Amino acid sequence: MRNDRIPTIAAIQRMNVILMAGTAIVLFYFDSSSAALGCLLGGAVVIANLWLLSLFGAAILSAAGAGISSTAAKFGVMAIPLKMLIVVGLVYLLFKRTHIDGLGFALGVLTQMTAAIIETGRASLRGAS
Repeated sequence: MRNDRIPTIAAIQRMNVILMAGTAIVLFYFDSSSAALGCLLGGAVVIANLWLLSLFGAAILSAAGAGISSTAAKFGVMAIPLKMLIVVGLVYLLFKRTHIDGLGFALGVLTQMTAAIIETGRASLRGAS
């Protein structure tokens, strides 16, 4: 049973790519290539993060559904914050070692939140009709 009022991860990711590319083009035109590159990098980080989160979530749900020991499910649940710590650490190292435009990176990261809002609205309109 599928609920049309809930956006899919794939729809959010597609919209995120569109928003990220559009934002990078605008930044390239009005600001700099460094800001555009930072936007693409920030968008890529959140896209990869959501993809990994969906993989971990699917693995946890399948382990729970298959009746695998609660220890395996606990390790799966612990993997999610550990993944976030790794992502934050890698982003920190990226900023520490390279000269990435922070504003462009932040705008790239924000494209995912915007994509989620847009896709939630679209799914809500689909379900209402």
